[in-house]
Amino acid sequence: MKTAGGQAVITFKNVTKYELGDNVDEMFERFKRGDRSRHTEGSGLGLAIAKSIIDLHDGALDIEVDGDLFKVTVVLDTIY
Repeated sequence: MKTAGGQAVITFKNVTKYELGDNVDEMFERFKRGDRSRHTEGSGLGLAIAKSIIDLHDGALDIEVDGDLFKVTVVLDTIY
């Protein structure tokens, strides 16, 4: 976590077992899974819920994808 200009910036990085699609905006849709061929548990709601919570706090949640590497950045105003 970093702070800059009255905002907290949190970045998460992870590598998946498969390549993610190019359309990052679809990943925020409810019930959307990262890969259509996945047969593991999960409802596809996690990122949609996280984005809704961040939006309610007037923050930003962005995803960058590069093959099987994805980076999630959350930006929120700090409170003093």
